[in-house]
This record gives sequence, structure tokens and C-alpha cells, in this order.
Amino acid sequence: MCARCFMKNRMRVGQEVVKQWLYMCMENQIINEAVKLGFVSAGIARAGPAETIDVFSKWVSSGQAAEMHYLKRNLDLRANPLDLAPGTRSVIVVAAQYPVNKQPGKGFSACALNMDYHIAIKSRLKQLSEFIKSRTRINVARICVDSAPILEREWAIRAGIGWRGKQGQIVSPACGPCILLGILLVDLELAPSDPIPSQCGNCNLCIEACPTGALNKDGTLDARKCVSYLTIEHKEKIHPHIQPLMGQSLFGCDICTAVCPLNKQENNAVMPELREKHMPDIKQCLAMTEEEFNNRFQSTAVLRTGFQRLRRNAQIALNNLAQSAL
Repeated sequence: MCARCFMKNRMRVGQEVVKQWLYMCMENQIINEAVKLGFVSAGIARAGPAETIDVFSKWVSSGQAAEMHYLKRNLDLRANPLDLAPGTRSVIVVAAQYPVNKQPGKGFSACALNMDYHIAIKSRLKQLSEFIKSRTRINVARICVDSAPILEREWAIRAGIGWRGKQGQIVSPACGPCILLGILLVDLELAPSDPIPSQCGNCNLCIEACPTGALNKDGTLDARKCVSYLTIEHKEKIHPHIQPLMGQSLFGCDICTAVCPLNKQENNAVMPELREKHMPDIKQCLAMTEEEFNNRFQSTAVLRTGFQRLRRNAQIALNNLAQSAL
């Protein structure tokens, strides 16, 4: 090799080292910026085929997804984020903490006490996307919050956000299972974060606490029995034998997350848009008009349940309250 070729190769190697170093710095910058934006944690996974698509498909086909028929759609996109956003090379996952429910099984889920989390997390991810664009060129920046066909929990595990708890939720070592996930798909080659091994051990508090036995031993959920599903997604009448087990739930449940011993009770890291806000009680919900419902729950997750379903839930809760008084 001539001296000129040797120097050229040396310069190329040097450029690659510098490029890799810059990307390492970029990873730290992205994670630090995510925390500044209000997320309790963030991590990165290398894009590629999903590893749990067969488990997900089997769960859906078993009927345990109940009436959530939209989960059957776009299975091919769920199987690989590169099909969802061509050119994707890295999956950035963020976790937003919401308050631990102090009265689980009563009233509203703690993740629905304020602004709709879809709106809050998408807004922050948009800011994170702009932050990345201000530092390097990217052509792909696809934001996914709950509604996009992607296996959020698998990517959260692969990005080191936490592990899958026995109640099926991702458990963060930073704050427990009371987190909501957001994903940003980018065409940057970033080094992945280290996964975190499960710390659940022999603890089965979440499984034992479920009032309807909806939690399976394999970490999946039978939505047909789940109080959260029934009060939020289920459109028809609720079977009479399930109604007494629903307690005073109006929207969601939170029992399986609230009992987790890894919860951090302080709300310092809770995203401001998700902090606790006063919500109406059972009788106030029954007394509402549809117009009052729309005004009260505008820009909240409760709005998607609709006026009639909230009234249905409130009537069941009132009946259960009367029975418990007896």
C-alpha cells in the first residue's frame, strides 16, 4: 500500500471513529433531553423485527382481546417498525409517570385525571423530535402513542425502560408500573440501551388483587374480565355476574398497579399534564347532561368512553355502593 492510500484509509477510519463518538454523544443528549421534557426515563432500541408478534397474534386470536377488533388490523406493521416507518434504524422509547391511585377500584383511573395522555406525550415527543433535528439531519421521525400499530411494551423492554410485570404492564425501576409509553422512530443508527432484568421475583400481589381474575399467569390479560376494559372500551351491557366485582369504578381500575411494592408514591416526577385533578363522583356523573359531560371531559381520555357508557358505569357503581352499605 502506498503512503497516499495508507493516509486515506487512516483518515477514513478516523472519520468513522469520530462519527461513532458523535452518535454516542447524541444518545446521551436524547435521553437527557427526554428527561428535561418531563419523562421519567428514556431508552433506545435497535430497529428490527418484533420478537413477540407471535405471542400477540395468538392472544388476539384466542378472543382475550374482546371487542378490540382494531388490534387484528395491521399485524404486518406491528411485526416490524421498518414497515411502519421505512428507513427507521432506531426506536426511542419514553416513559411518562402518572400518579399512583390512592383509591384504586373507585372513580377514575389515575392516568385519566387530567389531560389526555395521548395529547401530552405526543406534544413532548414532537419537542424531542425537533431537538434531534436541531443537532443532526433525520428524515424519519414517526411519533407513536398507543394508537399506532407497534408493540410498545416489547420495545420498552428492549430499550431498557423496564420489564414486563406479572400484570402485563411495564415496570420501571424509577417509579414502578404507573407509566405511559411513547415511541419515536428515527433513521439514526444509535447504540441500544441495556435491558433490565425482571425484579418481580416471587411477588404475586397484582395477580392476587385483581377482583375479576383477569390476569393470566403468563403475564397476559383477559380483557373480557378486566374492569378497565369493561368500563372504557366495552360498548354493550356488562354481564350481571361481573357487575358486583366492579366496585365503584367509573373509568378504569388501577388495582393491579396500585398494589405494586415498587411504586414511588411521591409525585415529583409526574408529568404536569398528568397530575391529579378533581373529578366528579358517582352521583355527579349520573346527574350530568350530555353537554355537561362534553364540557367537563374535553381534552381528557374520558371523552372517548362517551356519555352513555359513563352513565352505565356510574349506575353499576351506585348499585355496588348501596350493596356494600347493606
